[in-house]
Amino acid sequence: MHRRIITITALVFMLSASCEAAENMITTGTAVSGDILMFGDALGIFSAVSSNSQTQLWTYQAGDSTSVGTPAVCGDTVIFAQVTGEITCLKISDGSLVWKYAPAFKVSTNAGLNDGVAVGDGRVYAAFMNGELKALDLKTGKPLWSYSSDQGLRTAPAYSDGMVFLGEYNGLFSMLDAETGKRINGGGAGGAVNTPSVSDGNVYYSAWDGSVHAVRIKGVIPLWSAKVSEPVTTSPVIDDGRVFVGTASGKVAALNQKDGAILWEHATQGGQLRLSASGGRVSVNTEDGRNIVLDAETGKDKK
Repeated sequence: MHRRIITITALVFMLSASCEAAENMITTGTAVSGDILMFGDALGIFSAVSSNSQTQLWTYQAGDSTSVGTPAVCGDTVIFAQVTGEITCLKISDGSLVWKYAPAFKVSTNAGLNDGVAVGDGRVYAAFMNGELKALDLKTGKPLWSYSSDQGLRTAPAYSDGMVFLGEYNGLFSMLDAETGKRINGGGAGGAVNTPSVSDGNVYYSAWDGSVHAVRIKGVIPLWSAKVSEPVTTSPVIDDGRVFVGTASGKVAALNQKDGAILWEHATQGGQLRLSASGGRVSVNTEDGRNIVLDAETGKDKK
């Protein structure tokens, strides 16, 4: 599945449509369902806008805490997370509430969410900063099981083929049974592991030690490991035979999906990055607010 790249025009429109004041900064990625774009902001407002008519469709006030991660679209619903640990499911058609999960802990315990959720096999998976990975029922939001890590979890999990993939702050990469939450296999790195990505039966994960790894899910077969020259701070983005990652200093690196060979690197001087890729283009949102589009084959600026 490829994520649709949101253009500068759409981003400017979304900012003006959802935020009457500058402090209402958009703090999530953008979920796409048809022509509907959905995102959350720093004040707990979750919005849907039309990319065709450039009109705001609805908003939902989910308390006053910051939304995090990228919302997950599942059928006719969208699910998003907030830093205080709440997870909310809304109908895409009108923004009405389907369910809301609120964890039984105080915000002061620093046990909320730093990233978004994953969805699969009738469940919603969320990794909390107190070290718990929870599975919720997709229809009701009720907790089903919990997996405990020995350190806080700061990145979103991923789901595929009946397994949940989790990168942990202590450098551990875990593969869990999606039905029970039991750890069945995994690997590791020399630094914190980012949110894994799944494509074509493989799972890819990157880490702050500069490593990028590929593992065949069936049989849990390691395929390759590669090293980028700097700490990798983004989840791997896979498109058209390439794996794209971003580094702590704002560098984008492209690797061959088959063997991990580095194809090119492009320095943006933009700090930590957000990446997406589709149609031969890599869209890079920089920490200083710029959007850069690169040619996926060469790494050069796309005019």
